[in-house]
Amino acid sequence: MLVPRMDKIALVIVMMAVVVVAMVVGGIYLAMSGGGGGSEGGGGGGGTNPDIAGATSLQFSAELTTKGHPPITYKYSASNIGTSSMVLRIDVTGSQANFVYIVNRAQETAWAYENNEWTDISPDFPTQWNTWNSTWTDYRNGLLSWTGSGNWTYTEPNGVSVRIYDIVVNPSLADSLFQPN
Repeated sequence: MLVPRMDKIALVIVMMAVVVVAMVVGGIYLAMSGGGGGSEGGGGGGGTNPDIAGATSLQFSAELTTKGHPPITYKYSASNIGTSSMVLRIDVTGSQANFVYIVNRAQETAWAYENNEWTDISPDFPTQWNTWNSTWTDYRNGLLSWTGSGNWTYTEPNGVSVRIYDIVVNPSLADSLFQPN
């Protein structure tokens, strides 16, 4: 069934609101607790504090698990960090989720991929940018205390378990990753 364009945009906005609420609660928790921490293996470099704050590109996965529900994974890729040409790609996967979002600050464009179809959601660019950049920034700020090895894990006050893993600082990311194809 084809969903009219405005219904798709409304669906994306509702999904973003849910993500924002979860991230705000997690951000508040992190700010109050001083960050997460665990080292379950996996994850990035060799145990030296990587320069997350100075990174120009960053890639990581965030797995969110709620009791009684299958996990949802968000893979974040960011390039040109800290500039007016920053671009984000978020791949969302789970048992009932399979979406991709691309938000390009320089071009003020936003794209969503669902059901094997790209949809231009650029008319909603300000909301998309604010939502995804805020969420990404919360995770990035939490990673400032990451030691460079293992995963970063914590539990939000609402019971959502968060695991950040596959953290790569300054990866070489192809421009095509940030284009709807």
